[in-house]
Amino acid sequence: MENAKKQEEQAAQKNSEQNEQDAESENKETESTQPPMTEEEKMTARVAELEDKLLRTAAEFDNYKKRIARNYEDMLRQANENIICELLEIMDNFERAMQHGNDGSEGTGFREGVELIFNQLKTLLEKYNVTPIEAVGKTFDPNLHEALMQIESDEHPEGVVAVEVSRGYKQGDRVIRHAKVGVSKGKPEKTADESAR
Repeated sequence: MENAKKQEEQAAQKNSEQNEQDAESENKETESTQPPMTEEEKMTARVAELEDKLLRTAAEFDNYKKRIARNYEDMLRQANENIICELLEIMDNFERAMQHGNDGSEGTGFREGVELIFNQLKTLLEKYNVTPIEAVGKTFDPNLHEALMQIESDEHPEGVVAVEVSRGYKQGDRVIRHAKVGVSKGKPEKTADESAR
């Protein structure tokens, strides 16, 4: 019995080897029946490959140029923003000087000079699309305002900006400096003595 099994296994192995050899010979026959590529076909395939490579390289270079231009614009905007922020400090000081110069007729020449410089700076900022953010009387918006304090106010309801400590500015739609403000917490509460009156 064991001999019969061995013989069957050997026969099956020989059959599988024969089948593999037959498949290999068929493959060789089909390969030999396909004519080799002509020189012209090889050149055409090479040209197509190089054209594809050229298109990919051109697209990569175009993307690179766009990325460099975008980085350059971002760098310029950042540089402008830094300069503008420094100019804004000067604007603040001019505004303060003008507010304190309103006390009398003395120093009117000084006041006029300060106003002239202030207006020049204002024009310069407008040239670069820098505009002040309106704050007083507006609802507090953390995207535009920075709350420094809460104050009681008869004029403004709760949550509305009552006092502007330092003006905020935008360049286009982008906030470059938040307005520093005092936010109303509503009317002052009456004490027991005041309500008795």
